[in-house]
Amino acid sequence: MIRMILADDEPVITRGIKKLLDWKALGIEIVGEYEDGRKAFEAIVREKPEIALLDISMPGLSGVEILKECRAIGNGISVIFISGFQDFEYAKAALQYGAVDYLLKPVIREELLRAIEKSISVTGPGKAGNLETGRNKRNIEDAGYERLIENEETVYVTVYADIVYKKEEDAQMRKLIHFSLFSFLEEYLNETRQGIVFQKNNRIVMVLKGIEGGKAREVTEEICAESLKATGHTAFFVIGDAVRSMGEIPGMFGQCLERGGYLFFADKMTVPVINLHERVFGGRGDSHMLGEVRQKLFDAAVAQNEEQMKENVRQYGRLILRLSEGKKEDACFYFCSAVRFMEERCEALDLPGHKSEMKELLERSRECGSFGEMEAMFEQEFERFPDRIRAVAANSDKKDILKARDYIEKHYMENLSLNVLAEEIHMNPYYFSSFFKKNTGENFKDYVNRIRVEHAMSMLLSTDMKTYEIAEKAGFGDIRMFNTAFMKIYQETPGSYRKRVRESKGDN
Repeated sequence: MIRMILADDEPVITRGIKKLLDWKALGIEIVGEYEDGRKAFEAIVREKPEIALLDISMPGLSGVEILKECRAIGNGISVIFISGFQDFEYAKAALQYGAVDYLLKPVIREELLRAIEKSISVTGPGKAGNLETGRNKRNIEDAGYERLIENEETVYVTVYADIVYKKEEDAQMRKLIHFSLFSFLEEYLNETRQGIVFQKNNRIVMVLKGIEGGKAREVTEEICAESLKATGHTAFFVIGDAVRSMGEIPGMFGQCLERGGYLFFADKMTVPVINLHERVFGGRGDSHMLGEVRQKLFDAAVAQNEEQMKENVRQYGRLILRLSEGKKEDACFYFCSAVRFMEERCEALDLPGHKSEMKELLERSRECGSFGEMEAMFEQEFERFPDRIRAVAANSDKKDILKARDYIEKHYMENLSLNVLAEEIHMNPYYFSSFFKKNTGENFKDYVNRIRVEHAMSMLLSTDMKTYEIAEKAGFGDIRMFNTAFMKIYQETPGSYRKRVRESKGDN
């Protein structure tokens, strides 16, 4: 039999509709009559009828609101609207939400029969057997929403659940673990009567009933702890906002999925449960602080201080956690930028050694299954730099010249004199002058000016700063000194160089 409900706040209308047709002969069973829209919706969710005749205007929920709710939760019931003349335009507009037909009061027998036939053809071609198949299919699509129904209004909290897999687990093993978590949640929520769980596009969705605020987090953290005992795997949860309509659940789940990127960072959470709008990793952090820690990393490598390097890597990782905001790709970029910085500093100091291939490094980092794994991978990358520097530092003269170059690279913008640097290296200024030229091939003044010009070059091409401003920032005493040093290297003034390069790129 095809199952149908009637809903109208005027009992005389429902009684009249029951008498208009021989419903049993049509293979239709009327399983409920309702005068309230909310109770009619609850009956649709609970009883899963194939057809509903709904009044447009009812207390609790209107017919259109019922249809919207049904479509939002994936219930494909065939709806026929009944309306008074004053609701005529409203009823027509409601067809856009998927109503099969609308009938004006008083309902005419022939029109009702046509609407019923149309409903049957939409729901399943012609026969009750087909309709029964359709009804069973919807039992799956409706995901047990009937268990959320209560006699009074309540709230629903949507929770996205996932698993923190281990690196060695293959696809088949992950399917089994996924099934294990889903089965646990289904059993747990059945026993506690706290809500339901279902899957949408292979994603696990929990819906907690009558729980909101801090209580929702408390319940989810308890579920998280129990799931670990049951499955042996850490589960990850994103808690959505409380809503008062089942129709809002799919949209709220979509918002929870947007925070799903934090699954990659779950191994760094004390409890892998987050709220939709919370800041997951607290503390202060910005790109300027990243730059400072990158410099500390290199300084520790030069000083051959392995413990300090490890601490700097951990500090850099904590900053990345805050700045990435759940985006794995951002974390990859921040780590790779630190390696690139270290490579550039080594090149500036003419240090020998293998240069990292950034494309390969980025691809390897993308293959990491968790933030902890990515952090460990880059810690190994950083460990190569002390070895590169150690090969140079083993020679006393090379160690001193490395220290001098590093000091110049850090302080080129200051009033850097031969005496200042000689004192830093703990060497007699007169001896240091010849020592520097012997080990670099340049006298001290020319070397410093070249480093300053290289940094000035970057500002010339990437900013709109005035030439005299660049000269000052690069450490030159005045524009004349800047022009002289620049022309010695490039045989033209900074201004003409900037103009020529920009014109060649079409920047007029």
